[in-house]
Amino acid sequence: MHHTFAAPLIITGANKRVGLALTKTLSSQGYEIVATYRNDPGELVTLENVYPFQVDLTSVEDRQQFIDYVLTCAKSLRGIIHNASLWLNDSLHHFQTMYQVHLEAPYHLNLALEPLLLASTRADIIHICDDSASRGSKNHIAYAATKAGLSNMTLSFAEKLAPTVRVNTIAPGLLIFKEDSSADYQEATLKKALLPYEPGAAPIIEAVTYLLQSTYTTGSTVTANGGRHLRHSKNA
Repeated sequence: MHHTFAAPLIITGANKRVGLALTKTLSSQGYEIVATYRNDPGELVTLENVYPFQVDLTSVEDRQQFIDYVLTCAKSLRGIIHNASLWLNDSLHHFQTMYQVHLEAPYHLNLALEPLLLASTRADIIHICDDSASRGSKNHIAYAATKAGLSNMTLSFAEKLAPTVRVNTIAPGLLIFKEDSSADYQEATLKKALLPYEPGAAPIIEAVTYLLQSTYTTGSTVTANGGRHLRHSKNA
């Protein structure tokens, strides 16, 4: 990997589901994408303007290798989209893992790559969080808590890096069901929103496209939850 970049856009967790769809869309729009993945790059290796990099975001050493690569190969950064995410059941080990991916990794990358972000005329940091960050989840306490921490970090980095870098949160509700989710679970989940359908990656792509072009938005949250907050559901 010796490609030299002018001002690439970093997308973490870019090799599947929403991350892959987002990477395909932005690369087709002409963005140079440095796309991180944990295990298998999958379709990333077939995409133009996309440069895959294997990173275990739970590892400080892996993250530092990635940071060193970007600092060496890029003159500036158009932005970082922190998309990598894990939806794990509650346990102490899972809490630690999600903390590393949802909070520690974005914190580490934002601070270490700050010089390249500030070297751009305009840069963006986008934290992809979750609607549960604002309301909690009795069934996924650790997940909601770590996403809430990431959402809060938006506020601090937005103030720290203004006016060159816009820093914002996207808080989606349901996007794509897990492959092993039951029909009963899917039906119950869809009923929690005013817009009761599985939207796929579109809400994230729409929100990212807006934020990358917005002129007066920083430290804000774009919520795309199908109106779930108006259902007043007690089931999380």
